[in-house]
Amino acid sequence: MSQSVRKLRAAAYCRVSTAQEEQLLSYENQVNYYTKFINENPLYEYAGTYADEGISATNTKKRDEFKRMIADCRVGKIDMIITKSISRFARNTLDCLNYVRELKELGIGIIFEKENINTLDAKGEVLLTILSSLAQDESRSISENSTWGIRRRFEKGQHKMSTKRFLGYDTDEDGKLVVNRKQAQIVARLYSEFLNGKTVDYIKRIFEREGVKNWDGETKWQTTTLQSMLENEKYKGDAILQKSYTTDFLTKKRVQNNGELQKFHIEDDHEAIIEPWIWECVQLEVQRRKEYLEEHGTNSYSHRPETNPFASKIVCGCCNKVFARKGWRSSTGVARKVWQCCERYKVKGVMGCANRHVEESTLEKAFVMAWNAVFENKEYFWRKWERQKQSENFLEVYRAKDFQELTKDKKLIEKMDADFILRILNHIKVFEDGMLMVVFLDGSEIECKNEEE
Repeated sequence: MSQSVRKLRAAAYCRVSTAQEEQLLSYENQVNYYTKFINENPLYEYAGTYADEGISATNTKKRDEFKRMIADCRVGKIDMIITKSISRFARNTLDCLNYVRELKELGIGIIFEKENINTLDAKGEVLLTILSSLAQDESRSISENSTWGIRRRFEKGQHKMSTKRFLGYDTDEDGKLVVNRKQAQIVARLYSEFLNGKTVDYIKRIFEREGVKNWDGETKWQTTTLQSMLENEKYKGDAILQKSYTTDFLTKKRVQNNGELQKFHIEDDHEAIIEPWIWECVQLEVQRRKEYLEEHGTNSYSHRPETNPFASKIVCGCCNKVFARKGWRSSTGVARKVWQCCERYKVKGVMGCANRHVEESTLEKAFVMAWNAVFENKEYFWRKWERQKQSENFLEVYRAKDFQELTKDKKLIEKMDADFILRILNHIKVFEDGMLMVVFLDGSEIECKNEEE
C-alpha cells in the first residue's frame, strides 16, 4: 500500500535592481524559469511567483511583492521559497537574517540556488550570516563608487535632472533643462504676485480658485511647494548641485547639505524663466518679511488679506507690536471694527500696553489720504525714486520702479482696495497722541492726524 507524500507549496521570489533593458530581460527570464522549475518538480506544488521590478534591494521597505510574499507566508500559504541568490533576496544583513529567522520559526525554508543554501539545514544560518555580510559590503562598495562618480560629474558641471515634479521646465534628450512655455507663465506670475505683497497662502487660494494647474495637472496647490519655487535658483538659470546627500547606503536617508559636503554652483546652466535680478528681489523680500515678523512679534505676515488687508500691518507706536482687529458693539447696538494692540490684554485681566485703539474706518481714511498725498506730490517722489533706482539693493530698485509705474497713470483714490494695499503698504503706526504714520514699501512715510480726536 503506497503512501502519498504532501508536496511542499513552493513560491519563487525574483528581483532586478535596475530598469535597464538587459536587466528587464533578466527579470522576465527569472519569472519564466522559476515558474517552470517549480511546476516540473514532483516535490513541489506551485504557490506563485513574487517579482519586484526595478527597485534597489538595500532594504525591504518599498518592495511590494516581497512584502506580499512574507504576508502569505505568515498566513500559511507557502512552505518553501526559492530565489536566485542572497543578493537578490536582500543586501541588508539585518533584514535578511530577521526574515530568515522568522520564516524558519514558521517552518518555512529559503533555498538560495547560487550559494546552494537551504536555511532549514543546520549549517544554513552560519553560511548565510557570512554571505549576507559579504553582500552588504558589496552594496556599500557599489554605493561609494556611485557617489564618487556623481561628485566627479558635479565638479565638471555635468548633471541630469528629473522634471516630473518641477514646474516650468522639461528635459531634452541630453537631460538638460528646457523651458516649458505654458508652465513658465505660472512661475512668472507666482514671482510677480509675491512681489506685489501677497503671501504664498493667498496665492495658493488664488491659483485654486482660478483652476491653475500644477506640475501634475491638478488644481490643488501646497504653500510649501510655492515657497520652494520662490527660492529655487534654477528659475534664474543657475543650478546648485549636491543640496542634499545620502547619509547611509542602507537606509537611503537623505539630509540637507549644510556645509558638510561641497556644493557646486553653476551659473547660466540653462535658460532662465525669471530675470536674475527679480529672483534676487524675491529672496530679499522673503528675508524682509521674516525680519518684519520678528520685529513686530507676530507669526503671520498677512492673514486672509482678501477680507482683512490690514492684518499684521497696524503697528503700535508704543511697544512696536502688531494690532489685532476686534468686533465691538456700541451701547446702541451698532457693530464696528476697531484695532487694538495685542499687548494690551495679553495677560487676562491685566492691562499691558496703554496705547489706544483705533477705528478701522480711521485706518482706511489714513491710507487713502497718505497715498493721495504721494500722488499729488509725485514730482518730489519721482526724484526720490530716481535716486533709489541707483541703489545696490535690488529690492529697493524694484520698489522705486513699481511706485513710478503706479503713479504714472493712476488717479487719486477714493476708497481702499485690498490688493493695492498689499502692493504698497508696509505698515501704519498708531501713536498714543492720535497720530498715524503710514509707511509705504518704498520707505516713504506720511503722517496723518486721527480726525476722530
